Amino acid sequence: MNFFVTIWCVTFMGLPIASLISKENDIKVIVDVLQSFHKPSNVIANLCWKSSTIKYLVTTLAELENPKSVKVVDEVKDKDLVSGGKNMFLVDVACKGVGEFLDKAQSRKYFARPYRWFVMNRPNTKKKVPSELDEIDILPDSEVYVAQSKNSSYNINLIYKINRNCDWIIEEYASWSTGSGLNMSSRVKENVIAIRRRNFQREPVVTSMVVSDNNTIADLELMKYKEVDPVSKSGYNQMTPLYEFINATRRLILTNTWGYNVNGSWTGIMSHLSQGKADLPGSVMILTNERMQILDYLSFPTPSSIKFIFREPPLSYQNNLYLLPFKSSVWYCIGSFVVVLIIAMYVNAYWEARKTAADEKKQDGSMVLIPKVSDVTVFVMSAISQQGSTVELRGTLGRFVIFILFLVFVFLYTAYSASIVVLLQSNSNQIRTLADLLNSKLELGAEDTPYNRHFFMTARDPIRKAIYEKKIAPSGSKPKFFNLVDGILQLQKKPFAFNSNLGSAYKVIEKYFYEHEKCGLQEIAFIQGNYPWMACRRGSPYREIFKLGLLRNAEHGLNDRVNRIMFSKKPVCTVRGGSFVSVSLVDCYPILLLLLYGMILGVLLLLAEVLHHRRCQLFSR
Repeated sequence: MNFFVTIWCVTFMGLPIASLISKENDIKVIVDVLQSFHKPSNVIANLCWKSSTIKYLVTTLAELENPKSVKVVDEVKDKDLVSGGKNMFLVDVACKGVGEFLDKAQSRKYFARPYRWFVMNRPNTKKKVPSELDEIDILPDSEVYVAQSKNSSYNINLIYKINRNCDWIIEEYASWSTGSGLNMSSRVKENVIAIRRRNFQREPVVTSMVVSDNNTIADLELMKYKEVDPVSKSGYNQMTPLYEFINATRRLILTNTWGYNVNGSWTGIMSHLSQGKADLPGSVMILTNERMQILDYLSFPTPSSIKFIFREPPLSYQNNLYLLPFKSSVWYCIGSFVVVLIIAMYVNAYWEARKTAADEKKQDGSMVLIPKVSDVTVFVMSAISQQGSTVELRGTLGRFVIFILFLVFVFLYTAYSASIVVLLQSNSNQIRTLADLLNSKLELGAEDTPYNRHFFMTARDPIRKAIYEKKIAPSGSKPKFFNLVDGILQLQKKPFAFNSNLGSAYKVIEKYFYEHEKCGLQEIAFIQGNYPWMACRRGSPYREIFKLGLLRNAEHGLNDRVNRIMFSKKPVCTVRGGSFVSVSLVDCYPILLLLLYGMILGVLLLLAEVLHHRRCQLFSR
């Protein structure tokens, strides 16, 4: 393997060999610890050692299996760092100016994950943690190794504080001696850092939580009123095992909203997290691009999401029922058949009129179909509507045509009526997108929560914006935001779509809906990326510990237990079609419209006939 070695130092020859021997054990310890990581490391050293000693350190590092680079610097610069968590800082607290170097590193957050530090403590001192580190924030995500020499042996410890006001916690990493080399602690071998440091020793961890009802605090653990603040209550109980896992004390900060960017400033939970007042949100958070600058999303504790929920509306809300019984091709065939029958009836009526004109005694004009297009058309229409007629054709051919006419339309009328009865009891499955929802006859509403009000009011997508302006908050009317129970009751009573947390909505539906009313429930998402995640403050020193604890909750079924108590899944339809459905005005609308048009046309024809009659009277004079 090729080794990339960058040496920023000046090598001086002819230095005394005694200085090299005095640091030989220090170098061996450094090399053995680096080798114990089993990964490449870019070493950034702030040392006051002699050049011959540094040269020996670099040479020894170059002989390792993993490629290394060594840079001896007076101050840290970003260009000296290598991405991917491969950087290790090497300092000797006995060197002058090390305090300033450490302070600058802390200001750039180089003591946080993923950087490593190896600190050479003063030899033969009783203080395990150098005083130069007392003001440095070395927290649970830090990885700082302190090597303490005593005679020819060394103790290498990991140090950290739970928070900046706590005492040092010292972990034994390894011991080193000239005879046996590096002997690592069994606890370090068996557990990762996040597991070893999960004991917070009852130190407080601040959680910011949304509360919209004053009675929620008393009901957080009882979960008696599940329809009030369900997200906060589920989040509180899902976080309880995490606090037990890390042995921490929970401290709550209450707010009335999850938090949104308003004029460049965050509100609610997001304000507490961005300002460092809180470490965790008290409930799940919806993932957005803006929030990703403030939050690290850790786990997905609940499958529930926020969507429009509605019952499939009657078919008449989307279609004209009176055109659906037959396909377009059948309607064309029926129309063509009617035209053919009118022509055939007209020919027969005309033939019979001529045949019986010579025998006036046999002709009964009141009972014989007159060969006029209007009369023949009215006769055929009466047959189509199963009304019959007072006139007829007397001939054999004419009677046969009438028989065929009535027989065909009896079957067509029966099939049409049966289809109408079925369609009146059918539901529409054509509402599948937000555009369909916007153009439907359904009324829309939303649960009165801070996130619903925010996402509806700030919608920029044309369809989502139109839904809010036309359906949720039309001009001149009160916005349709309801509490959870009122919204679900409206969903039960009329064609209505309600945007809410699905798990909470289904819990209320199970309580109030009859079994047949649980059929045909559909969902459409309004909020993009509406699946909620548990998160923590971005850059939190406890991130990995929180993540492990939250994943442990999911693996042990603790999240699922809370979800089963607080939320419900979509109910199963077991008795579809078991209820009586009354015909509404919406179902009859096309027929009533046809009746209205017919009445208007009748009045217009009457006026036309009156005008024509008066005109004829004027000409006759």
